[in-house]
Amino acid sequence: MGRREKQVRYRFSFAVLGEGITEQWYLTHLKNLNGYNYSLRPKLFQDIGIEKAEGIIDELVSGGCDSIVFLTDYDTIVAQDKKDTFNKLIAKYKNNDTILICNSMPSIEYWFLLHFIHTTREFANCDQVIRDLKKYIKNYSKSTTYLKTDRWFNILMKKGGLEKAKANAKNGLEKYEAGDIGKHFPFTKMHLAIEEFEKQKNK
Repeated sequence: MGRREKQVRYRFSFAVLGEGITEQWYLTHLKNLNGYNYSLRPKLFQDIGIEKAEGIIDELVSGGCDSIVFLTDYDTIVAQDKKDTFNKLIAKYKNNDTILICNSMPSIEYWFLLHFIHTTREFANCDQVIRDLKKYIKNYSKSTTYLKTDRWFNILMKKGGLEKAKANAKNGLEKYEAGDIGKHFPFTKMHLAIEEFEKQKNK
């Protein structure tokens, strides 16, 4: 009897995965608003560390996925002393145009903050960003009960918030990549993810 082929669990044409429920619910609301065509599954956002993400990405590629976006918080990578592991992940997929790894320093909440202001003030961790974010979204919380409602998301989208965030993120990333910055200089690549969402939507 021939050897059984390994079963592929993920067969999506365009998939997004991330480290937790904040990313999951943000992307859910974003998809509902803009009609993006990426696939979202809770299992792609449950305790997705670097090692697990690599396995899922490889499986998605094996399943014929045309585009993959992985969202991760850089403060978690630093806190878990996994910078080397993360850099190896980046290097592994460097020449694969179907895979986009979008990290935010310190967390995706910095991307949310950029919907309101442009700042490159250093944040050591997610909690510090949330403290500033609450100036604009008073009751912001990382609980499922809060995140699954779209009230907080709608506040982000007011007054051209998404376009403002994209411009602010691009500006900050350029400064980050230019170097000569502090240890906790904030940045996000979420605007690149939005560009990919738009590209795939228009295919």
